[in-house]
Amino acid sequence: MLTALLAAVPTPTPSPSPTPGPGGGSFEITHTMSPTTVAILLLLALLIDWMSVGPNSLRDRLAFIIAVPTIREGFDGSPLDQWTVETLSKLVQSLLDSTGGAYIAGASINFVLGAGIALLWIYAVGCMLPIKLSKKLGRFATLSFPASGLRRLNAPLWIVAILLGLMSDLPGGLVGDTARALIDAAATLVAPWPAMLFGDA
Repeated sequence: MLTALLAAVPTPTPSPSPTPGPGGGSFEITHTMSPTTVAILLLLALLIDWMSVGPNSLRDRLAFIIAVPTIREGFDGSPLDQWTVETLSKLVQSLLDSTGGAYIAGASINFVLGAGIALLWIYAVGCMLPIKLSKKLGRFATLSFPASGLRRLNAPLWIVAILLGLMSDLPGGLVGDTARALIDAAATLVAPWPAMLFGDA
């Protein structure tokens, strides 16, 4: 009887492997893009930046909006993600150790790293805001990614996009929750573009 009941229970579908989240917890990686969509969007973001399509401010914003969710979809939880976190953690640890046993040396590496990514998000939001908002928000709204030369990738933009795409799961609190909500919204926005532009795979 028990054997028959167990046989009738449907086999659960495999779920994505948990990945460390803010505060050391875990969450499941859910993908909203296919691997093909990720590859096409990444190429599109690189091409927009390299070809200098439109004014610099528009080009930077468009490339960034495409790049961050695409990098998260394609590489979050990958060996590259793990290597990046480990490398930055070692860097933070070496900086704390260099204080010579001062009180600050006892700071939590995970929370310092998460706070650093949160601050990087705040900088990125300032770069994305239209300059006309500077009347209300001050110089924060006038931030922008340093300009790159013609037919060159904007290295600062891509460094920020890669770090935020890989490590936006680290910050907690209001900034971390807002950052992840923004990435989810951007992913929903850009995911249909390959099919609209080039047709279904």
